[in-house]
Parts: sequence; structure tokens; C-alpha cells
Amino acid sequence: MRFGVAVLGLDHWYTAHGVCDIASKSETVALIGVSSPEPTHQGWARDKYPEIIVTDDPATLCNRDDVHLVAICAPTAAAPALAKHALRAGKHVVAVKPAARSLPELDTVIAEAEAAGKFYGSFEGMQRLTPRVQKLRELIHTGAIGTPLSYHQIGHGGLPSPWPGQPGGSPSWWIDATQAPTGAWADHAIYAIDLARFVFGGEIVWSAGLIEKRVHTELALEDYGIALLKLQPNTGGSPVSLMLEDTWAAAPGGGAHRVLFIGTHGTIRPEGNDWVVSANGEETHHTPTPSPFFPLDILADALTTNAPIPWSAADARANLAACFSVYSTQ
Repeated sequence: MRFGVAVLGLDHWYTAHGVCDIASKSETVALIGVSSPEPTHQGWARDKYPEIIVTDDPATLCNRDDVHLVAICAPTAAAPALAKHALRAGKHVVAVKPAARSLPELDTVIAEAEAAGKFYGSFEGMQRLTPRVQKLRELIHTGAIGTPLSYHQIGHGGLPSPWPGQPGGSPSWWIDATQAPTGAWADHAIYAIDLARFVFGGEIVWSAGLIEKRVHTELALEDYGIALLKLQPNTGGSPVSLMLEDTWAAAPGGGAHRVLFIGTHGTIRPEGNDWVVSANGEETHHTPTPSPFFPLDILADALTTNAPIPWSAADARANLAACFSVYSTQ
């Protein structure tokens, strides 16, 4: 029997559509069903995947024996209750990011996962399973750029769209402060924080940031953020600086994404699927095996065989705590 996946909520559709597409095309993972209270979202799922179960009741999917993993792509405000329901039903859970509106709220979910003996994590950590991120970690740990000094990320984008074809900035849970605890900065910085904690092998020990409404002043949440964080490697080596700028302030066609790792002997930058190392006057390309950003097959195999997973509920908490630490400096 294939490893069954159910998707609860299509609200974070950028992720949900990817999960559905990957699971539906896999030879080892099966998309069992989708739950959503939104008729439009249900209609999309029925049209796109006529063979699956589409329902407005999450329990219909959580109670099925052929569902092994629940992917929660509902708004952050709804995610903790859905996660607890799925965990109590004996399912592994991967949750929307941010996974909760506060650390105490997230702690109640983590306690439920521990009691159930099931895997729980949030989506930003899934990148750790990909060959691409594994290769980056290998390059850093084998000294390809000497001693790491800093990691720079720019994620300059527009306002999120509630659904494909709808204008960015239309009413949605992303820009509703009652449903999401943070806006533009944490939306993408949480991925960068998880990546840095994994590839450098350390924890955030200091942070400061500037969180503002630069363009869309009518928003309840920020559309611009820039932060400086210090990561201390677990091995006790030199700290690494993180400079993360993430926005919803870009006009159509005006966005940008930049990533650069700087060390004492050189730099690493992405180029397509490759990592390009510039060191000691030479440039080399390192090409990992291509894989989806959400490698469900790898996760399913690890959960089925009880293999080690380099990502956990503790990482979801640490990533969210690091994000909140920046907002607390305002």
C-alpha cells in the first residue's frame, strides 16, 4: 500500500498545490483527499483530481486508515486545532508556516505530537530533505569557503494572492492579523532561518530588525522587514551573521531573490539547481540530484522505515522563536 497523504485546507495554496501535484504523480505516495470549507477550493480539487476524496470535514480524512500523513495548508489560526485532531487520529503532520500564532500555542501541539508518538514539523523544514540543501551543508562543513562568516538573503516580492488569478493584496488570511502573527518578513525569512540553522549547525543567539509598512500602509501587518541575526554553531566555532531582507513591497515585475554565503576563503551562490563556489581564484559548480522542494517520497520512506529525519517539532519551534525575536526588537 502506498503512503497516503491528505491535505487539510488549500488556503496556503502556493504550498498546497505543490503538495497535491507531487503526491498525485508519485509512485510511492498517494494523494487520498483534500478537505476545505471553501466551495471554490473544493471545486478546484474535484476538477483537478477527480479520483480523490474532497470534503469539508477534516475528520473524514483524518479517520481513514489509508492516510498516513496530513499536510495542513489552512490559515495559521486554524492550524493548531487541525494538527491536534490529526495527531490524535494517529497521523504524522506537516503544518503551514508559521505553524501557530504564538510559542505557547505551538507548544500545545508539540505536546500532542509527543503524546501520540507521531512526527510533527512545519513546511520550512522540509527543505532539509532535499539533495540540494544536503549538498550545500556538505560544502560548508567540508570547508569549501573556509570559515563561514555570513549568509545574505533578499526575498523581494509582491503581496500574496488569495488564489490563483486573484490580485495580490486582495483580502486573505495572509494580511489578516487575527489569522497570522506576522507579515512579509517572516513569510520568507522563516525558510532562511531554518536553512541557516541546518547548514551551519547552530542556533540563533541574537537578533535585531526593522519591521515596517513601507508601501502598503493600510495593511494590519508589515510589508517590509530587514533583520540581522547571529547564529552560534553548536561546535562552538565562530558565529555566523544572517542578513535577511524580505518584503511584500514589489510592484509586478519588480521582485528579486538573492542568496549569498560568504566565508574566509570565498563564496557560495545558487545558479539554477547548482551551487557555485568561488574560492581561491577559481569557480566550481556543484550539481545535486534534482528533487521537488517538498520531497514527499523521501519523507514517506523515512517515516515508514523509522530512518532519521533531520527536522523535527523542535526545529519548528526554534524557527518560529527566532522570527518572533526579531519582531520583539520593535
